[in-house]
Amino acid sequence: WDDISIDTLLAQNDLETRWKFNIPSLCRRVEGVNAGHLIEIGARSNVGKTSFHASMVASPQGFAAQGASCMILCNEEGSPRVGARYLQACTGMTLMQIKENPKAAWDRYGKIRNNILLKDVTGKDMGWVESVCKSYKPDVVVLDMGDKFATTQGFARTDEALKANVVYARQIAKMYECAMFYMSQLSADAEGKVQLNQAMMEGSRTGKAAEADLMILIAKNPPLEGEDEESSQRHLNVVKNKLSGWHGIVHCELDYKTARYTA
Repeated sequence: WDDISIDTLLAQNDLETRWKFNIPSLCRRVEGVNAGHLIEIGARSNVGKTSFHASMVASPQGFAAQGASCMILCNEEGSPRVGARYLQACTGMTLMQIKENPKAAWDRYGKIRNNILLKDVTGKDMGWVESVCKSYKPDVVVLDMGDKFATTQGFARTDEALKANVVYARQIAKMYECAMFYMSQLSADAEGKVQLNQAMMEGSRTGKAAEADLMILIAKNPPLEGEDEESSQRHLNVVKNKLSGWHGIVHCELDYKTARYTA
């Protein structure tokens, strides 16, 4: 039987937030995550999903700076583009500024470079994800995009395959003691909206949300007439939260030129 003494339970609770979020407005509500957690992140296209995990991992006080071994598995955008976001988030510099002063960029990037593994894994499935987690033992894994690791072979319907894929991701997180970030696309119902909910997650009818310890859906303000399409304000809808119990909207800013989320 598991040890449920007071000392053990308190010690385990302290470990629940080993890896802290580096967005202050989010950290005040959900301090962080730990091994075995499945975190689902959803947004519409061009809202900032990739910049979110780049900022979360690589920007100042991010998971990599905290000492976490972070594995980023990309099957949507090419790895050079994703890697550039990580470089920008870490340095706080645009690509042009990095080209003009590579030494200054390396002075910052070199401090976390060895804590980040990034690979284009287009065409790989969740079984492959398990194999690399077993081999490399990361602390944090980002699946971008999670649903694209699903295999439909052996399933009568696509929704069954997607549900099984999320269940498998959660099992990997628990078995190999890593925090698993599962990036997802939101349905057209979320377009132009600030307040989002679980039903807007693509494939929500599969029961994907049931597996998540934490679900954050990202929205941005629809641009006003004459306003820059790339509005900086972002809204993090915490719609499922087994970690701290808090639900609501956290407001923050995205500097898309440096891929950094800030409060």
